[in-house]
Amino acid sequence: MNDINLPKHIVDRIEARWCARQVSTKEKREIVDRQLELLRAHRNNIQRYRWLLSTQLSDLERNFIERRLSEESSAMENLAADIPLLVHEQPLGTASRSEGASP
Repeated sequence: MNDINLPKHIVDRIEARWCARQVSTKEKREIVDRQLELLRAHRNNIQRYRWLLSTQLSDLERNFIERRLSEESSAMENLAADIPLLVHEQPLGTASRSEGASP
């Protein structure tokens, strides 16, 4: 495989693409942190809209808030579906402590 001679600009482009695919653990954590921050913002907006719906509103205001509540809910569901599961994987052959405990 070392016998293949490619022009430098081709090798550089291949390396750049390869490096772009590699996402570090720190970057993954930052992405998940940003997504969780957005989830909190959507949750807070939903709580605020629900509280507003419990107050006295005109029909126009109520329709607007119900529409915003629906938009926030669907945005939250879409964002939650994109967040990867945060599961700590155990090596094969090891059991968790709770499995071996007697009831």
